[in-house]
Amino acid sequence: MPWDRKQNGKRYYYRAKKVDGRCVKEYLGGGAEGISAARKDRVCRQQRAADRQLWETRLAQIEQAKSPLDELVDYSKLLGQAFLISCGYYLHRGHEWRVRKRGGS
Repeated sequence: MPWDRKQNGKRYYYRAKKVDGRCVKEYLGGGAEGISAARKDRVCRQQRAADRQLWETRLAQIEQAKSPLDELVDYSKLLGQAFLISCGYYLHRGHEWRVRKRGGS
């Protein structure tokens, strides 16, 4: 919690931050200074949340636009496999295409 109430009943505003991997509380003041810092932090949090929402929306749009392309790639692979099979190839050990040897001379 950013606001901390001390034994004397007064409230003080702190900001937690990481220093060398440890969480450290940074004192920002009480009264008007604390209120100003709290407002600034709240605006920053709201801006980060809005930015995060924007990126999530953009990523969803990209995934939606990419879906038909993924389907086309899948069909292309299937068509290529069908062509290789029709030409006498087979899939050796699941990853290498080889020509099926024909019996005879």
